[in-house]
Amino acid sequence: MEEMAEADRCCGGGGTFNIFHYQLSMKILDRKIENVRKTGVSIVATSCPACRIQLAHGLKRHGLALKVLHPVELLAESYGKGE
Repeated sequence: MEEMAEADRCCGGGGTFNIFHYQLSMKILDRKIENVRKTGVSIVATSCPACRIQLAHGLKRHGLALKVLHPVELLAESYGKGE
């Protein structure tokens, strides 16, 4: 597990911001995705449904085949590996 740089910064997907301000939203998202890429992780975790959609979109746009999961899904996966 590794926390990305600027983990507390927005992904640009809040509310309807990414719909009404798509270009600016993508600039914010690009910065977030670059920080994700630098970590070298294979899974990104977020508890926010809007962030999950936005991050998945950004990862796809950047050609990164990473999973975006809710922390509870990570927990479930970890328990499943112990069976």
